Amino acid sequence: MQRPEPLTDLDWSSERATEFGRATMELWAEYLRRLPDLPVMHPHTPAQTRAAVLDRDVPDKPAGDDEILTHLRDVVFNHGTQTGHGGFMAFISGAGTVPGAPASLLAAGINQNLGGWPLGPAATEIENHVLAWFAERLGLPPQASGAFVTGGATANLMALAVARDALAGWDVRRDGVAAGPPLAVYASDDVHETVDRAADLLGLGTAAVRRIATDDRLRVRPDAVSAAIERDLADGVKPLCVVGTAGTTELGAIDPLSALAEIAQRYGCWFHVDAAYGGPAAMVDELRPLFAGIERADSVTCDPHKWMNMPISASVVLFRDPARHVAAFTLQPDYTKLDAEVESDMVLRYQWTPQFTRPFDALPVWVSLLAHGWDAYSRRIRHDVDIARWLHHLVTAHDELEPLADPELSIVCFRYVPPALRSSLSDPAVADYVDELNERILYAVQRAGHVYPSNAVVGGRYAIRACLISYRTEANHVETLADEVVRHGRRLHAELHNP
Repeated sequence: MQRPEPLTDLDWSSERATEFGRATMELWAEYLRRLPDLPVMHPHTPAQTRAAVLDRDVPDKPAGDDEILTHLRDVVFNHGTQTGHGGFMAFISGAGTVPGAPASLLAAGINQNLGGWPLGPAATEIENHVLAWFAERLGLPPQASGAFVTGGATANLMALAVARDALAGWDVRRDGVAAGPPLAVYASDDVHETVDRAADLLGLGTAAVRRIATDDRLRVRPDAVSAAIERDLADGVKPLCVVGTAGTTELGAIDPLSALAEIAQRYGCWFHVDAAYGGPAAMVDELRPLFAGIERADSVTCDPHKWMNMPISASVVLFRDPARHVAAFTLQPDYTKLDAEVESDMVLRYQWTPQFTRPFDALPVWVSLLAHGWDAYSRRIRHDVDIARWLHHLVTAHDELEPLADPELSIVCFRYVPPALRSSLSDPAVADYVDELNERILYAVQRAGHVYPSNAVVGGRYAIRACLISYRTEANHVETLADEVVRHGRRLHAELHNP
């Protein structure tokens, strides 16, 4: 057999990499310059977007740099939602930090695999360090463990998996959930649907999630949680986990975490806090009292890619008890055996998460924290709360706008109400008309491209929802939102048939 010669088709030189990387970085820099003047949402339909960005097949021969960059320019400027724009207020999606972007490039460039320490030694230690910092800021003990995961859905899934395996009372990993009595999870009516998905994936079934009534501040009622647990005990159901939400998705409501911690302790349940949105606010000294009780959690979900604006994905799940955490995921394939003397001081995170291969998601977070410092994040989070209060003030002061809840954090829900209909909102036909009107207003505001809110349903009524977490969102953006809602509301109300 003839000795194979080197094949370098895929191995670019550092000069070639620099050339292509510089062109891409220049495109990103242009994006940052132009971002304030771009429409938040492009006007194209899904069919138009597909036709524009999928106008080529995978080539057999390499495409030229100019062709690739022209394609990327079209994707960036003509067919993307500008989630980094100050006018983007939808869902809970951060802008992405500026220092986090080149850090993400570096993480991809060195391509460390954080499934095991030998595949990313420094990367693993950085992840450990950042996780310990989050745990400390959230009040968990020094021995707390955790992992970076893809998002709050995975974090909640992992938390409930550990709860199930730790407290079910039998070997669920070996025998499955059918080997014992049914298990139940207790959460607010407004808990995120990823808790239902986790119950589904873990074999508990979505019916195992007891959605509990809320009070007039839209927080779960502890007395109703206790009553639901007592009913289940009487019916032979084993209470497994109490979930508290630290910042609901629709309104930003914070459940009474201390009371829930007491209930979980009384009944021997796991206490999980979903702080995917509100977690960073719980780390701010001035806002920490709102989250009293989070430090008693057995597990916490926190998404830095939300209110800390870290590049996606950057989600953290933390556990009070490392032994229970690792017991839920430990496997020992033959091919992963290492020198025992060295392994004893390693974190092998494939033993701690569902993933074996894991990206270096901690690096953009670490670099962003180094570049900005925590004080800057703390000030910005407090500022976002002030911006939310300013929008609430504008809404309350306007005779054509109506707030649907007082903001607790940085989410504001409101609607347009024609003045002539305000006294008739108790009429179901009028109420339904106002819902329809506000849905149309939302779509009109989004299409106009100046700002981009989303929707919520509050007390059964359709709301326009602004989630204010971007470090580029200022008072002028929420003023534009209020003006746009009124402008489109007047126009659409005049066009529609009144009830």
